Amino acid sequence: MRTPRRHLECLLLGTLALVWGAVGAAACRAEESWLSAAVRGELRRGESGKGRQELEKRLEAVAMARLACGRLEAGEELADLVGALRACRWLTQIETDAAGRKLGAWLLDHRDVSRRLFRALDDVRSPQAALRRFAELHAADPNAVAAWANLAVATATAEEMRHYRKPPRTAALVEGFRYFTDPKRVFRYDLKKMPYELSRYVVDTPLAVEERQWAAARYLRLADPGAAYFHVKYDFASYLQGSPKQMVGKDYTLANLLQYGGVCIDQAYYCVQVCKSIGIPAAIVTGRGSSGIGHAWVMYFQMNPAGTSAAWLGGAGRYASHQYFVGAVRDPASGQYILDSQLILTGAAALLPLRRREEAEAYAALAELADRLRDKAGEAGVEPLVALAESYRKAAAAAGGAQPKVALDAIRKQAEPDAACVEELLALSVKRNLACDDAWKLLIRLRKAERLPAKALGRFFDVLVQKTAAEWPEYSCYMILQIVPTLADAKARQNAYRRSLEVYGARADLRGKVLLALGDDCLAADDKAGALKAYQLAAASCLNVPGVVVPAAEKAEKLLADDDKSTKAIAMYQQLWARTARTSSNPEVRRQTSHYRLGQRLAELLKRSGNAAAAEQVLRGL
Repeated sequence: MRTPRRHLECLLLGTLALVWGAVGAAACRAEESWLSAAVRGELRRGESGKGRQELEKRLEAVAMARLACGRLEAGEELADLVGALRACRWLTQIETDAAGRKLGAWLLDHRDVSRRLFRALDDVRSPQAALRRFAELHAADPNAVAAWANLAVATATAEEMRHYRKPPRTAALVEGFRYFTDPKRVFRYDLKKMPYELSRYVVDTPLAVEERQWAAARYLRLADPGAAYFHVKYDFASYLQGSPKQMVGKDYTLANLLQYGGVCIDQAYYCVQVCKSIGIPAAIVTGRGSSGIGHAWVMYFQMNPAGTSAAWLGGAGRYASHQYFVGAVRDPASGQYILDSQLILTGAAALLPLRRREEAEAYAALAELADRLRDKAGEAGVEPLVALAESYRKAAAAAGGAQPKVALDAIRKQAEPDAACVEELLALSVKRNLACDDAWKLLIRLRKAERLPAKALGRFFDVLVQKTAAEWPEYSCYMILQIVPTLADAKARQNAYRRSLEVYGARADLRGKVLLALGDDCLAADDKAGALKAYQLAAASCLNVPGVVVPAAEKAEKLLADDDKSTKAIAMYQQLWARTARTSSNPEVRRQTSHYRLGQRLAELLKRSGNAAAAEQVLRGL
């Protein structure tokens, strides 16, 4: 079992480190500080409705003009510019009536809240639903929302945790928020300071307040909260014999689970609800091990008392004997499933300074804007930025007092916001935050559309291989397998897959995925011999990974059948099946294993070839 990196400082000083030129950065900061003040002023003077939409268009032109001026390392000011663009978009949706305009004005007055909320809305599946939840929290207690900005944003942008059974009673939105903001309650971590990205894995609990209190009373002082997983006794009769669970017909409460037990998914639910009730981010993880049997375990967040190290831990119920788990975790914001290694990486990145995360996302947003508008960029010039500077100088003079000085001589066109600019912005994004999903998704999208040259991929491949492959191989391999198909040249793609085998080949499951991708690519290039070789190698080297060996064998079988070599297909299945072992678990579980699924297909082929006796012998062995 792979152990995730435990010390956040290693992440910050290693894979996510930045080398800043202190003097150059300070000079750049002085040149650009007026821009932040200017866009905030424009936001405050803007009118709701069409006024916001018009301001957004003006600020887009300002952003393109600013990119044309170069000096892209001015991340803080560029982040403020993107923040203003984001605010225009969301305020347009908020300020639709008198109550919305009042809430919009409040958000502009409480930037600590709005800068988080407007970022967080980009993550969610339904921004409208999230805004309704935020408005409900604000109407109930605006002071608490201001004081607990991260928690309020997390509560508004997290969907309720899903499970196959629901508790008999649940907490309403405001009731749940008040549970976590009650100053009389003690939690394991300071929820006021916890970044909203992590807090989402706390506030998505549906439990009623009394059930949370029951869990807190029992487990607040437990040294290892993951131990709660094993406090639910395993219902072996249900698992091995298929008999009804002892929980059938009873309320799905933590107390009943503790009394009557359950299987792994119930143990995981119990543990994560205990963690959330005492203020620890936690999530159920599902996946399959070497046997092919589905399993559920728990990841939970742990920080040392000094706050100097923190990490997502994935050990509760993740048995070492179940080799090569690749777990899936449901993201409370998007409702989509992500890799457990991605959660580890993004969870660590969430502890980066807020400004650092904002800058990473701003660079990705600017890269997308530059790509969208770059075909017209040459027509615009820097006039929109000059106009903003002049407007700001007049407003600053009228207001009096000390204001940042505008360096007009720095507003001159240096380069076009072209593909090279887009590439540089994406590189700056992942330099600020390796786990900036927006940047990686945009990179893949641009490559598929041939909007970014293939030669640009080299620097991003290096980042993935050098900085993620060792600690987060599933995430790294997942990204590589999305990027490689964007290469136009078949030889280049296949070479990239073969190089990837050198990086990920030690992991059977990842090796199998790369070989399957290589085989598919060879087949698309009409290289049937190369495809067959890749599929057969994937099957032979991934016997304990049903998700690889079965499709690999099926793809190889089809190629053999196309060449009228059914006897070779039977021989292939016989060899693979002979190298797997029958499990002693119940029939429903056994049907998921490599041994069973390969044996079933072998029996079908034997029967089709007229060898019914051999087919029956295989079926008896299953």
